[in-house]
Amino acid sequence: MKFNFLQKQTSRREMLRGSATLAGSAVLAHLFPARLLGASAAGYPQQAPSDVLAAMRDWFNAFPLETKRLSEEVTILSGPGGSVVVLNGPDGKFVVDTFVAPAWPRLKKALDGLGNAPVKYVIDTHWHFDHTDNNAHLHAAGATVLAHENTKKRMSEPHDLPVLYRGPNGALVDVHVPPSPVEALPQQTFRASYRLQSQWRNPRAPTLCPRRTYGRGHLRSF
Repeated sequence: MKFNFLQKQTSRREMLRGSATLAGSAVLAHLFPARLLGASAAGYPQQAPSDVLAAMRDWFNAFPLETKRLSEEVTILSGPGGSVVVLNGPDGKFVVDTFVAPAWPRLKKALDGLGNAPVKYVIDTHWHFDHTDNNAHLHAAGATVLAHENTKKRMSEPHDLPVLYRGPNGALVDVHVPPSPVEALPQQTFRASYRLQSQWRNPRAPTLCPRRTYGRGHLRSF
């Protein structure tokens, strides 16, 4: 999710509004995978819901969870809130991002279906709720949540994000994102990079590096 919505051209704003009547926004241009933006908004209410954030979570959760194994050790889960990557090593699973909160039962079932090894690390690529919503569940199960230090900072703060939905008076409706609960915050953070240790078949261990100063990270060398 990126929030450069005010810089988008009018035609792009109109396209997004038509694609997601529920709470369409330039937030959604990056919140939703491209295939979700093409989905019809038919059947969604034409008035802004009272809790836009909950409605967005429910909208994400309406999409099926699809599993695709990329290699013996790497699986991608796609659907309710973008994508989750699972690195399945002999000493545990490394999970990158965690979908939206309502998708937790399906995420847990998918992870359990990849083997009995526990989730060792959860890696938040950045702070947006569709990437961090299920941190607390996985931490309660024994995983360590790892992220850039700015990700933890932003998760600890409230945010008010403008969206493209316009009410009858033409006003934009904002979505309020409260601070994440303490149990969902990363337990380990890094500033420059962090090298993960595991018994991978590939001798090059995954390394986390920041992409932007506001806390987005990415994996390389795996």
